[in-house]
Amino acid sequence: MDREIVVRSQNLADAVPFYGEGDPIPDSRDLSVKDDTSGFAAVVSLLARSWPYISPQVLGRWWIPGVGVEDRVAELIRGRGYSFVYMPLLVTILAVLFPYLSLTPVTLEYPYNFLYALILLAVIFSWPLPNLTGKIQTVSLVLVVLSVIIANMISLVLIEGSGAKVYVGAISLACLLGWFVQFRIDSTGLKFRIRVGSHLIYYYGLEAVKGVGVLLIGLVTAEIINQSVLQNEPLMPGLSVLLGYPGMSADVLSILSEEQRMDLRWAPVKLELAWFLILWPLDLFLLYYIIWVFQRINHDLRLALVDQWHKLSLRHHADHRVGDSIWRIQSDSETVTHVLKVLGELVVMTVNVVVTAALVSILSPTLGLIILFALVPTFLVARWAMPRFRTRSLVQRIANADLTSMVQESFRSIKLAKAYQAGARSQSSFEDDSMIAFNAQYRNERLGFRVRVITESYSAVLILGGVCFMALWAGKSEPTFATELIALAGLTFVVWNLSAYQWSRERYEGAIGLIVEIMRIWGWAQDVAMGLRRVFDILDMEPEVRDSHDAIPFQKFEQEIRFKDVVFSYSFDRPVLNGINLCATPGTITAIVGPTGSGKSTLVNLILRLFDPDRGVISIDGHDIRGYSVDSLRKNIAIALQENVLFGMTIRDNIRYAVPEADDESVNEAVRVACLEETLETMPEGLETMLGDRGGRLSVGQRQRISIARAIIRDTPILLLDEPTAALDADTEHQVLENLREWAKNPDSPRRAIFLITHRVSTIRRADEILFLESGKVMESGDHKKLMSMESGLYRSFVRAESGEVEGD
Repeated sequence: MDREIVVRSQNLADAVPFYGEGDPIPDSRDLSVKDDTSGFAAVVSLLARSWPYISPQVLGRWWIPGVGVEDRVAELIRGRGYSFVYMPLLVTILAVLFPYLSLTPVTLEYPYNFLYALILLAVIFSWPLPNLTGKIQTVSLVLVVLSVIIANMISLVLIEGSGAKVYVGAISLACLLGWFVQFRIDSTGLKFRIRVGSHLIYYYGLEAVKGVGVLLIGLVTAEIINQSVLQNEPLMPGLSVLLGYPGMSADVLSILSEEQRMDLRWAPVKLELAWFLILWPLDLFLLYYIIWVFQRINHDLRLALVDQWHKLSLRHHADHRVGDSIWRIQSDSETVTHVLKVLGELVVMTVNVVVTAALVSILSPTLGLIILFALVPTFLVARWAMPRFRTRSLVQRIANADLTSMVQESFRSIKLAKAYQAGARSQSSFEDDSMIAFNAQYRNERLGFRVRVITESYSAVLILGGVCFMALWAGKSEPTFATELIALAGLTFVVWNLSAYQWSRERYEGAIGLIVEIMRIWGWAQDVAMGLRRVFDILDMEPEVRDSHDAIPFQKFEQEIRFKDVVFSYSFDRPVLNGINLCATPGTITAIVGPTGSGKSTLVNLILRLFDPDRGVISIDGHDIRGYSVDSLRKNIAIALQENVLFGMTIRDNIRYAVPEADDESVNEAVRVACLEETLETMPEGLETMLGDRGGRLSVGQRQRISIARAIIRDTPILLLDEPTAALDADTEHQVLENLREWAKNPDSPRRAIFLITHRVSTIRRADEILFLESGKVMESGDHKKLMSMESGLYRSFVRAESGEVEGD
């Protein structure tokens, strides 16, 4: 045992090194750069495709008086006759009213020239929003949003006083009002609706308010310390009242005394403490809020995935491991919550780099060129690294899915592993898969580390070079490049000095650092895109069986179920069913028998439309079943399988699985038909007995009878039974079959057709019609007596092989 532990530890050390290659991933489970099929456009497209699952948290839903909150997602701008024609008029009035009332200066000097230009842009493009559609409306929306955002930034950063801030804030609220409140006029009068549930708008709005608050607190604190505490200047009138020092206002004093300065030094501390008491609970709330919103987005995508899996054919599920499906639902779908963060950070960082590069270039074009030059190695590194990020991320996700499959299969086969003493072999297989999954992730992380070392190395060289240039220019007091533009931007750096050096260095280093950070975020985006790719690979699959455009609901079964020349194959070169013809009427039991692999279960699956035939027609009452909607058809068919699927809940709930609303009378009738009474009497809690995973404590025969009861309680006109009595003793089987025959021909309810697949001769002989299949063809048909009368018949030979007791019947 000790030796085994030592060997396992050494294997672990070799497979999981502190740094290095580790154990190689097998070629059959690895991908190379040549296997990468996703470029820049494909990654952006994958990120953009997440919008349908993000949009409900952005667009919200409409609340209408008397109706409540609608289920459908609200329109992006307007629709269904509702409009907001009042919004452009309101925005125009506010844009003119503030300057007219002298609430903001009537001037075109900097920075008001920029502010008024942006307001004019917002006013002009607000008019097409409620009146036009299509591309013009979309472009107008983008321009209005950008104009309002930039105008708010200018009013906060470049303009002192509250007038401009209130001005831009009022126009912003007017624009939002049109988006949130819309109305229409019809024959019944005026109707309005209010947009609710736009959680991402609420969240980012609160984040913006928080950011504005932090900025204002910083500006006010700097104003108090620099102007009043250090330079004896009195407070602005509004600020003095806000801080509780009305006697220190500029309207009262021209200069502060020493005693007033000492009193005022505690004002910033009080202000910061008050802000902290507001900010701390707000931060906690916002953290909880965004997690809640992201989980709703992830929940919607997971629901769409599971719904799609229910629609996919059994052929797909047979070809894919369960663990892979679990990993796609649990982990790959989670990447949708990262899309907003990735795109948001990329946009903000890119804008910051462009703006910063432009500002620094005003002082010296050389600095701007160095920042521009930093993009060249960044692009080259990205071109080399991003395909590797994508392939390694995909390998990592597939490896984790394989590991999940290994765990699922190990637990599913735990009895077999114990019986054959295969636990050690199962453990070894798990270790191998676990090491592959670890090394796949480790290899991906190592690539990220290498990319970061490369980008930070050349960025450090560029930063050092730029700082040397700035220090040299400041030491010589050289003139800056564009003094007119510098003044227009609100700066006073006519020559290079210490202030210009410090200001430029901070922004220059920030721009280079942001370029490196953009590379990191874009590398992360590759992993997000690969997770979404695995999700959309499933969502893009077309179900093999789906409703036709003119499908009708299945109502009732009255005459016959008929197969006419039906051909079906799982692969094109090997038909499983070939030219099947049969007819079953209500009140009859049709037994389907034959050797293993003859197509018996496939035939039954075609009735349920788990597959559609390649050729031929399956009809119910003369109507091709492909003309019925899938849901309505399956709602009228019940099935009991040899592989009895039970769930970890009560016996009652297992029986009512397909009909949760079934009453006690229906449950008791199903129990009677399935001969479950004696079994329930041996259980202290009867129908309320909790079952373990897959009904582990029940015998196979007990599970089969619960499965039959579950099919009976559905009370459908068509019942499909696949080896339903294989594990029952002869007496119980006889009673169950008699009960089923009685149930099928009950005169008090619609008669039913039962299809029965079995090898038990005692079961077959009671059928009204017997079909003997071989190699996908109906070789013989008739009742038991007729088929047994055929001297050299296949069915007679089958009966002799199965049971000598009935030979010659």
